[in-house]
Amino acid sequence: MIDKTSVEFLIGRELTEKEIRVVKWLNGWEKDTSGTIAHLINAAYLNGRLEKQESED
Repeated sequence: MIDKTSVEFLIGRELTEKEIRVVKWLNGWEKDTSGTIAHLINAAYLNGRLEKQESED
């Protein structure tokens, strides 16, 4: 399941109404599929933090 609050934390802002509808739609998919999307969102967040840290060094 993709948690709206967690996604908002990771992207640093509130979701738009359209984004909220898409998250709800994705949560209607099979758990394995929506879990994969959630994992990709988290991986993108972690990669962005890593790139930012490397650029500051």
